[in-house]
Amino acid sequence: MAKLRKTRIRWNPSATSNVEGYKLYWAVGEGVNYDSDSVQLGNATEVILPDNVTSFPLVAENIQLGITAVNEMGNESDMTIFTFPFNFTAPDAPTNPVVESMEEFWWSQE
Repeated sequence: MAKLRKTRIRWNPSATSNVEGYKLYWAVGEGVNYDSDSVQLGNATEVILPDNVTSFPLVAENIQLGITAVNEMGNESDMTIFTFPFNFTAPDAPTNPVVESMEEFWWSQE
Protein backbone atom coordinates (compact mmCIF):
# COMPACT_ATOMS: atom_id res chain seq x y z
CA MET A 1 0.00 0.00 0.00
CA ALA A 2 1.41 3.39 -1.01
CA LYS A 3 1.66 6.36 1.33
CA LEU A 4 -0.20 9.42 0.06
CA ARG A 5 -0.02 12.97 1.39
CA LYS A 6 -3.34 14.16 2.77
CA THR A 7 -4.95 17.49 1.90
CA ARG A 8 -6.93 19.63 4.33
CA ILE A 9 -9.67 21.99 3.11
CA ARG A 10 -10.93 24.63 5.56
CA TRP A 11 -13.52 27.38 5.24
CA ASN A 12 -15.16 30.03 7.38
CA PRO A 13 -18.60 29.07 8.64
CA SER A 14 -21.75 30.58 7.23
CA ALA A 15 -22.97 33.69 9.07
CA THR A 16 -26.54 32.32 8.96
CA SER A 17 -27.69 31.04 12.35
CA ASN A 18 -29.78 28.07 11.13
CA VAL A 19 -26.99 26.29 9.22
CA GLU A 20 -26.82 22.66 10.29
CA GLY A 21 -23.91 21.56 8.15
CA TYR A 22 -21.97 21.74 4.92
CA LYS A 23 -21.81 19.76 1.71
CA LEU A 24 -18.75 19.22 -0.48
CA TYR A 25 -19.14 18.73 -4.25
CA TRP A 26 -16.41 17.84 -6.76
CA ALA A 27 -15.76 17.34 -10.46
CA VAL A 28 -12.50 16.22 -12.06
CA GLY A 29 -11.43 19.08 -14.30
CA GLU A 30 -14.25 21.62 -14.34
CA GLY A 31 -18.01 21.82 -14.18
CA VAL A 32 -18.83 21.27 -10.52
CA ASN A 33 -22.53 21.83 -9.83
CA TYR A 34 -25.37 20.59 -7.61
CA ASP A 35 -25.54 17.35 -9.65
CA SER A 36 -21.82 16.55 -9.14
CA ASP A 37 -20.50 13.87 -6.78
CA SER A 38 -20.88 15.08 -3.22
CA VAL A 39 -20.77 14.26 0.47
CA GLN A 40 -22.53 15.68 3.52
CA LEU A 41 -19.92 16.90 6.00
CA GLY A 42 -22.07 17.66 9.01
CA ASN A 43 -21.29 20.77 11.04
CA ALA A 44 -17.55 20.74 10.25
CA THR A 45 -15.59 23.61 8.74
CA GLU A 46 -12.78 21.43 7.47
CA VAL A 47 -12.31 18.11 5.77
CA ILE A 48 -9.19 15.98 5.27
CA LEU A 49 -8.95 14.28 1.90
CA PRO A 50 -9.00 11.43 1.18
CA ASP A 51 -9.49 10.25 4.80
CA ASN A 52 -12.88 11.89 5.48
CA VAL A 53 -14.30 11.27 1.99
CA THR A 54 -13.60 7.70 0.88
CA SER A 55 -15.35 8.26 -2.46
CA PHE A 56 -13.09 11.20 -3.41
CA PRO A 57 -11.17 10.43 -6.64
CA LEU A 58 -7.55 9.43 -6.10
CA VAL A 59 -6.15 11.12 -9.20
CA ALA A 60 -3.40 13.53 -10.21
CA GLU A 61 -5.53 16.22 -11.85
CA ASN A 62 -7.20 19.53 -11.22
CA ILE A 63 -10.42 18.99 -9.31
CA GLN A 64 -13.04 21.68 -9.05
CA LEU A 65 -14.66 21.78 -5.62
CA GLY A 66 -17.82 23.42 -4.35
CA ILE A 67 -18.91 23.92 -0.75
CA THR A 68 -22.44 24.80 0.34
CA ALA A 69 -24.06 25.55 3.68
CA VAL A 70 -27.16 23.47 4.45
CA ASN A 71 -29.97 24.57 6.76
CA GLU A 72 -32.35 22.43 8.86
CA MET A 73 -34.80 22.15 5.93
CA GLY A 74 -32.11 20.82 3.58
CA ASN A 75 -31.88 24.06 1.60
CA GLU A 76 -28.41 24.83 0.29
CA SER A 77 -26.58 28.11 -0.13
CA ASP A 78 -24.92 29.32 -3.28
CA MET A 79 -21.87 27.19 -3.98
CA THR A 80 -18.40 28.51 -3.20
CA ILE A 81 -16.31 27.10 -6.07
CA PHE A 82 -12.54 26.69 -6.35
CA THR A 83 -10.07 24.49 -8.23
CA PHE A 84 -7.04 22.73 -6.77
CA PRO A 85 -4.36 20.56 -8.44
CA PHE A 86 -4.66 17.34 -6.42
CA ASN A 87 -2.09 14.57 -6.68
CA PHE A 88 -3.32 11.43 -4.96
CA THR A 89 -1.09 9.06 -6.94
CA ALA A 90 2.11 7.40 -5.83
CA PRO A 91 5.17 6.70 -7.95
CA ASP A 92 5.94 3.14 -9.01
CA ALA A 93 7.94 1.19 -6.44
CA PRO A 94 11.59 0.31 -7.06
CA THR A 95 12.10 -3.16 -8.55
CA ASN A 96 14.63 -5.99 -8.52
CA PRO A 97 16.55 -5.30 -5.29
CA VAL A 98 19.87 -7.11 -5.03
CA VAL A 99 21.73 -8.02 -1.83
CA GLU A 100 25.47 -8.76 -2.22
CA SER A 101 28.07 -9.96 0.24
CA MET A 102 31.06 -7.63 0.50
CA GLU A 103 34.57 -7.84 1.92
CA GLU A 104 35.03 -8.22 5.66
CA PHE A 105 35.38 -5.09 7.71
CA TRP A 106 36.42 -4.36 11.25
CA TRP A 107 34.21 -2.32 13.48
CA SER A 108 34.64 -1.27 17.09
CA GLN A 109 32.22 0.53 19.39
CA GLU A 110 34.99 2.18 21.43
